Amino acid sequence: MVATVLKIRFRVLGNTLTRSPMQLVGFTFGVIGALWMLALVAIGLFFVGTLDFDIARATVTAAGAALLLGWVIGPIFAAGIDTTLDPAKLAPFPMTTRQMMIAITAGGLTGVPGIATTLGVLATFFVWARQPVAVIAALVCVPLGLLTCVVASRAVAALAGGLGGGRRTRELIGLIGFVLIIFASPLVIGLLNALDAASTGGVNLQVLVTGISWTPLGAAWAVPGELAAGAWLTGLAKFVIAVATLAVLWLLWSRSLSASVIAPPTRSTTARRSGSLGLFGIMASTPVGATWARSLTSWTRDFRYLRQLLLIPFAPVLVLVYSRGDLDGPFFAASGLLVGFFAGVLAYTDISYDGTAFATVLQTGVRGRADRLGRMLGAASVGIPLVIVVVIATVGLSNRWEMLPGVLGAALGMSLVGYGVSAVSSALLVVPTPAPGDSPFKRVPGSTFTMFLAFFLCWALVAVLSLPMVVPAAIAMFTGSGTAGWLALAIGLVWGVIVFAIGVLVGGRLFDTSAPRLLAQLRTFKGA
Repeated sequence: MVATVLKIRFRVLGNTLTRSPMQLVGFTFGVIGALWMLALVAIGLFFVGTLDFDIARATVTAAGAALLLGWVIGPIFAAGIDTTLDPAKLAPFPMTTRQMMIAITAGGLTGVPGIATTLGVLATFFVWARQPVAVIAALVCVPLGLLTCVVASRAVAALAGGLGGGRRTRELIGLIGFVLIIFASPLVIGLLNALDAASTGGVNLQVLVTGISWTPLGAAWAVPGELAAGAWLTGLAKFVIAVATLAVLWLLWSRSLSASVIAPPTRSTTARRSGSLGLFGIMASTPVGATWARSLTSWTRDFRYLRQLLLIPFAPVLVLVYSRGDLDGPFFAASGLLVGFFAGVLAYTDISYDGTAFATVLQTGVRGRADRLGRMLGAASVGIPLVIVVVIATVGLSNRWEMLPGVLGAALGMSLVGYGVSAVSSALLVVPTPAPGDSPFKRVPGSTFTMFLAFFLCWALVAVLSLPMVVPAAIAMFTGSGTAGWLALAIGLVWGVIVFAIGVLVGGRLFDTSAPRLLAQLRTFKGA
């Protein structure tokens, strides 16, 4: 059964890549990147094996812990979980939960990240080559650590994705998991700053690595080194920790799958008020008004949109962590610029979230200009107030009120520029996105590169177009010039509105000509 599922997996993968040239290009770049990283790891471990044995085994332990963290955080936050062997797709097959888990684990090991990781951890034998006892132990501990990486990735994704329960419950749990993951990078940066401060203060980093070796992160990777050093009881204790970690993760994953696939889904019993039109009863009965109401409803009720809004408070937190908690400095007060930047580009591929329901938009016969304006007004109705609130809050916390005009003007201008660029970009391209109620961490193989490329191009364009108000805002920040600050406010509002209007006009024309192609691509993603 597992072999059959794997055959289907590679057949689906092949069909997906051949159907979309861009996904094939993205998959190819992913393979090249994995080979490059693998070569660096192999060379690095080879030279580590020539160092002092204590340094070598500490390096392996720290690298193994980082690898496990990478498997948990990286695929979920950066690349997404491969949907080729999605549990929901495997549910109709006559498989037990255990068989399904084995198939998904095997799929994880046979993907590009799995193969690269397998070859990379095999390179640890370069380190243990001079220690026969460590080589024998590694024959058991390396597969154990590798399986822990894959199982931990799937278990955490299942828990964070909110598998089990009704749709709103899944989305709420998924949102909580996404919050934890998106703010993981500032926590990691803060931890690295703490470690740097500790090492500067004379604390031996070897002690920190030893502590990691007693945790589920590094236990499996520390066992060969402990046995080679003659610490048999210590090595046995860490081996028990590693086995227990894998067992607990397997149990959590099994229960999550049983709750989501085997148990019948619960239905929402929330009563709806009859005759209530929500925002549609408030907005004008025009194409722009109806589109505005639908877009604003999505930005305030759809968890997929709400997850994107988390980038807005993420920016000040990231700046605060990088500045090591400096609230009085100008950089935290100026973090509103990043907030305005992020807010504007969130809608860069807005149509992607419509899915195949985009067909109903085309059936209404709405013109491109009305669709572009309505969608961007919906995004701005949520984004602009948040930008204003965050800018005032950050400037107030830093007590740098003289910077408020410049920061606020540049932030609002960047938001409006971003909406103008998004009005064009979302009429040109769509990317695979989770369906309503799905885990926010799913992806289609080969789509990651396409998404990052599109996002980077939009970022670059917004950054260039925002220079007219960012430059005077920067002058005001570094020189304290009040005139430059008010100039940034004026330019930001005027230039932002101009770019916004041009984006709506250009995007509207592109929408009228490219809408059928976008719908065809969305149907392709649905089939994948």
